[in-house]
Amino acid sequence: MKARGSITQVSATQGHGCILNEDGCMVYFDESSLEGLDPRHLAVGDWVEYEERYRGEGMCAAKIRPIPNPTHTP
Repeated sequence: MKARGSITQVSATQGHGCILNEDGCMVYFDESSLEGLDPRHLAVGDWVEYEERYRGEGMCAAKIRPIPNPTHTP
C-alpha cells in the first residue's frame, strides 16, 4: 500500500531513520529501502512516498522516494 509522510529522524552514518505517516504513526526505514537515494540526501521534514511492509517487529517503509511537500504553496 502506498503511503506518504515526512522524515522525523535520519542517521546518514547508520543508514536508518523514521517517517511520520499521514495517520500519525511512526514507520522505520533503513538504507536498503531507499530507491536510488543516499541517506545523506534526506533531512528531517522532507516528504516521501513509500510502501508499508510488515517486517519482523512491525511496520517498515520500502521503496522510499522523495516528493514535493504537499503543504507548501509557492
